Amino acid sequence: MSDERIEAGGVMGLVARFLENPVMTNLLMVFFIVGGLMTAITMRSEVFPTVDVGTISVSVQYPGATPLEVEDSITRRIEEAVLGVNGVERVRSYAYENRGALTLELEDFVDAYRVKDEVEAAIDSLVDFPPGNAEKPIVTVTQSLSNVLTLVLVGQVGEGEMRETAELLERDLLALDAVSAITIRGARAKEISIELSEDTLRKYDLTFKQVADAIRNSSIELSGGAIKSGDGEILLRTDAKARVGDEFERIMIRSTSTGDIVRLSDVATVTDGFADEPLINEYNGSPAIFLDILRNESADILDVKRKVVDYVNTVPLQEGIAVLVFRDQTEILADRISLLTSNALLGFALVFLLLVATLDFKLAFWVAMGIPISFLGGFLIFGSMGITLNMVTLFALIVVIGIVVDDAIVVGENIYAEQQHGFHESRAAFEGVKNIYAPVLVGVLTTMAAFAPLLFQTGTFAKITRPIPVAVIAILAVSLIEAFFILPMHLRHENRWSKGLLRTIQQKVARGLDAFAIGPLQRMIVRTSRYRYATVAATVGLVMISFSLVGVGIVRVVFFPNIEGTEISAKLALPNGAPFEATVEAMDQLQTALDKVAAEIKAESGETVINATSVTIGARYNQVTGPGAVSSALTASHLGQMSVELVPTDDRSYSARDIGRRWEQAVGQIPGAETLTFASTIGPQSVDVGYELAHDDQHELEAAAADLADQIALIGGVGQIDAGLDLGKRQFEFTLTDLGLASGIKPTDLARQLRQAYFGEEVQRIQRGREEVKVYVRYPAEMRHSLERLEDVRIRLPDGSGVPLALVADLKEGRSPTSIERVNGRRVLTVTADVDEAITTPNVVNELIQGEILPGLMEKHLGLRWQLEGASREQSEDFQSLFRGFILAVIVIYALVATQLKSYLQPAIILVSIPLGIAGAIYGHMTLGHDLSFVSLFGVVALAGVVVNASVVLIDRYNTELREPGATAIDAAVRATLRRFRPIALTTITTALGLLPIISETSPQAQFLIPMAVSLATGLVFSSFVMLFALPALILVIEDIRGFFSHEHRMAALGHDGVPDQNGAGPDKPSPDAVE
Repeated sequence: MSDERIEAGGVMGLVARFLENPVMTNLLMVFFIVGGLMTAITMRSEVFPTVDVGTISVSVQYPGATPLEVEDSITRRIEEAVLGVNGVERVRSYAYENRGALTLELEDFVDAYRVKDEVEAAIDSLVDFPPGNAEKPIVTVTQSLSNVLTLVLVGQVGEGEMRETAELLERDLLALDAVSAITIRGARAKEISIELSEDTLRKYDLTFKQVADAIRNSSIELSGGAIKSGDGEILLRTDAKARVGDEFERIMIRSTSTGDIVRLSDVATVTDGFADEPLINEYNGSPAIFLDILRNESADILDVKRKVVDYVNTVPLQEGIAVLVFRDQTEILADRISLLTSNALLGFALVFLLLVATLDFKLAFWVAMGIPISFLGGFLIFGSMGITLNMVTLFALIVVIGIVVDDAIVVGENIYAEQQHGFHESRAAFEGVKNIYAPVLVGVLTTMAAFAPLLFQTGTFAKITRPIPVAVIAILAVSLIEAFFILPMHLRHENRWSKGLLRTIQQKVARGLDAFAIGPLQRMIVRTSRYRYATVAATVGLVMISFSLVGVGIVRVVFFPNIEGTEISAKLALPNGAPFEATVEAMDQLQTALDKVAAEIKAESGETVINATSVTIGARYNQVTGPGAVSSALTASHLGQMSVELVPTDDRSYSARDIGRRWEQAVGQIPGAETLTFASTIGPQSVDVGYELAHDDQHELEAAAADLADQIALIGGVGQIDAGLDLGKRQFEFTLTDLGLASGIKPTDLARQLRQAYFGEEVQRIQRGREEVKVYVRYPAEMRHSLERLEDVRIRLPDGSGVPLALVADLKEGRSPTSIERVNGRRVLTVTADVDEAITTPNVVNELIQGEILPGLMEKHLGLRWQLEGASREQSEDFQSLFRGFILAVIVIYALVATQLKSYLQPAIILVSIPLGIAGAIYGHMTLGHDLSFVSLFGVVALAGVVVNASVVLIDRYNTELREPGATAIDAAVRATLRRFRPIALTTITTALGLLPIISETSPQAQFLIPMAVSLATGLVFSSFVMLFALPALILVIEDIRGFFSHEHRMAALGHDGVPDQNGAGPDKPSPDAVE
């Protein structure tokens, strides 16, 4: 090492201190490596990042109420209370049978728990709320609880035994500190039903009210205070509360004067069982109950799985019951970690081989070492910020593999150049950093600036991908530290490591690059510079052609890439109110068709493609497991679903999409089915097209919705159209006759007695474990399920006598709406449709609707208002947010480059590389057969910061060459391009090679992230290649324009100048020494 002390201030002073103190340099490197390893080991694991949904849910149970009652008594009143709460952006309410639900969408970046407190206070301030038979409102901040795995209880035992085992597992698993919550699916709620027939009521001269009051007065648990005696305090307590069916049967209803006692068992049938809601849940044909094991954002998915499996392997179970593991997300995570890790290692290997082939082995080694050092240092930073180890984080590492070496390559080559210019040891390293410190810093900052706006995107999908900018920015920041403070110390010695065969290979590669540069490349650059206007026009044409490919649909635009899954699901809906038996019959048709397809595939290939099937009849569960998935459940007799788990992709030659298509064809038409959908893809599964209509006139609103649905149906590739006009269940509306009014009975008496008879009167609630069991008094099931028995109902008059229902009430048949939807206090109807992306895309369909259908609809139905809904609204908001981020990134990049170049015009020239990069991304998607998706656009935004780096290097060198004595603009442009060809080519190819493995990946687990890699790699390669020719031509066009308005140009036009110089160079011909 040279003894010469280097004097410098600022950042370069720090560089000098690190060069003079190898111990400090090595300790910094060790700190990044060891700290990063320790952080990586302790990072939590999950498949996709846990995101804040940004909503508050309000639910109110109103047993026995129709949607109209729920709207009037529940949802409208809550809307009025919460619409003015600060932080609430949008209120959506749904009035269903028996319950009301509201979703409060919050503004971005507000404290959800503060808003929740204000919402609760607003609801509590309502007078006479909730109504008598309704439950207390439950207000919760919607949490994203991830499903770790699902346990399946199967067995040929009774429903009670299955339910008890499920509760045992739930209780014990919740005691594990790793398990946050458990959802039990496929088990009916417990209930005690006390059933009295009309004949028995008449025989004993009883009414429902008398029986209910007797139970309430007898089944009690009440403290009587305490006796404070000299011996101490003794508590007094009456405990006559019935807790099981047998105890209820012993309750006394009446005693006679003769001492006879009429007990409940004498007048009623007591059933200690389950709610009267038919439900079938099967796994591989056996009765089953599913337990979804959920975790919160602080739990590690692998830790949860390990503890759950350890428990399941040791828990004693009743004979005939087995516990199976289903939908194990940890296996998916392990597969994806292995996949992405192997892709990352392969990308690293490709980058390293390129470096070794083009650089001295010492330089290549230390440049490549910058990758693990930067990665581990990045782990140290973003690991402390709560970022987890997941598929998105791993993808971020792959994205940055090729980018992170760019600054090290430039710094390392420049240090070697300074050594060749006569500097030695630390001075050469110092001068090598000093000369390129500013452009390297700006280059890295522009890349950071491109990723930074992604941190502030709104929408669920943007939140899922937020780890990408965090990880990339952290790694790039460490790479700068490594390139400026660690790398120079390792390169300060002038010895070279390349010897023998390796040295020969490097020399051949170098000669090949030089021969290409001073041969074909030089001729092409000179020619394109001479015909610069044609070159610029051709460049503009390439960009315009790429955009037209999107405009005409050759490159299709979708929101989310169509990613094949390992499960196929079929969801069925018959008309609302359809009998349960009809749903069972329809689901049998689905099962038969599936068995047929499986047998055909077995005969064709000998493959078994189905691993397991689960069938649910009487309910529908949305168990989406992809990014942004939110699970939900709906119970009704007309619903059914079937999930088919396929064997792993590597064990079958048939894709999930092919199997699903064959299954759908085998099913054919199901009589009476309103909807039947099949899905075999991963990811958010909301409707593709959705339009929310509002009008002050309900009849006009319904007509407009029907018109819109009819016109959407004419668009090719659109199906499953729902106008939101479901007729709903049949409804009998009762009004008192004149005789009924004369008898003294009131409408409230009639309504109460009908509710007691059919829905039942709740007389008590009993806590059993974690569940609250309700006790109802009502008619027997055979009477409640028979329309003919309605005429047997007797209504008690004020004098205690009973008369047939038909005498005191008239019956009118109508329809009850299935649900009533309201948004921000007004009724709406939502028209939805699904799009077959093999035929068209949601984007194209939405353009047709908004351009051709809605204008006519607005004229026909004056006062109609509409807005996008569902996936359409989310996508529109996400695209707008991303566009704003892109514009902000471009502005910041311009400011950084302008500051570096000290020019307003040259940064604008450099920004031309951005549309070229976008064009390259579009051509890349077309060539590789990918749709342009929201994931692709994330790559385009990130691309903006990467593609400008090559142009910055070219412009910076151009300015240097132009300052040389006697240099013309064309001389400077050609020389700058040729001299920067090697580093530009090297940095571009390293970035592309780093992404190549993930682009080439065929595994379904990687398809979600490939479009972003395609955008980055193909956009960068295309832009860098085209800019080698377009940028010199554009520079010369600008110089021509400048010259046209200059005094020298005007003189040349008069014939006083413009002749070639002594070397024969002119405005369109480079001097002979343009290339040294």
